Amino acid sequence: MKVASAEWRSGKLTAESLLTAQLNLKIKGYVIIEDVFGETQLKELKARFDELLAAYVETTDPNRGASRYGMPLPFEPPFASTTLVANPIILQVIRSILGEEVICSFFASDTALQGSQYQQAHSDVEPLFPEDNISLPPFCYVVNIPLVDFRPDNGPTEIWPYGTHLVGDPGVVPVPDFTRIKEMRESTLGRFTEEEMTPQQVITPAGSVVIRDIRMWHRGTPNRSAEARPMMAMVFNRPWYNHGVVEIEKSQFDVLSDEVRQVFRKAVLR
Repeated sequence: MKVASAEWRSGKLTAESLLTAQLNLKIKGYVIIEDVFGETQLKELKARFDELLAAYVETTDPNRGASRYGMPLPFEPPFASTTLVANPIILQVIRSILGEEVICSFFASDTALQGSQYQQAHSDVEPLFPEDNISLPPFCYVVNIPLVDFRPDNGPTEIWPYGTHLVGDPGVVPVPDFTRIKEMRESTLGRFTEEEMTPQQVITPAGSVVIRDIRMWHRGTPNRSAEARPMMAMVFNRPWYNHGVVEIEKSQFDVLSDEVRQVFRKAVLR
């Protein structure tokens, strides 16, 4: 969906735009909001990201499958910008479903390099109540920010929308295990997701925001280009749930805006 310039200036979606975003998230499991971040901010983000990634790759083995890296991000400029970590429109959409007290409990990235392969379809979380086969209301959303255009050839995320985020049966929810990708793809459930279901690629320009229900099935795809496909990742959730830990220097936390401190109030201060 596209956001009108007047909405960006005010930092608030109209009632109709907000409802459109809500319908996408509740029914499809995800929404793409285009043109959230401008060219200048993107260049600054990517330049610093490229520096960090180069150092990370030198010292770390791939951890999301072949030639694929999940890299934590430092909570510092340019990543800790209020327009990024507490963007008013992103928060408006998420809070309209999860409530005003949401927190951010994950601050990292995912990058597919040349040579990366298909992951297995997976949900990022197991069912909250595995003893009961029930569909629960949303409790957690992933916010992905592509730092380059997502194209068919450079390893865009692939998703299974329209209902996989509502599956509550632990026997059929594929959980992530990137040490057994081949085995899991060849399992009955793995073959079913690839042969009987129809995934779609997330094709969107850099500077967009992809918000998806953390339960929705998805996977990384092969990067057949010569350039990295970097993507920032944040997780916003209801205050009683944590997906990870965000660490922030106390001296830096103390000078953050009230809005950012509220969203990261459960961060670990060093």
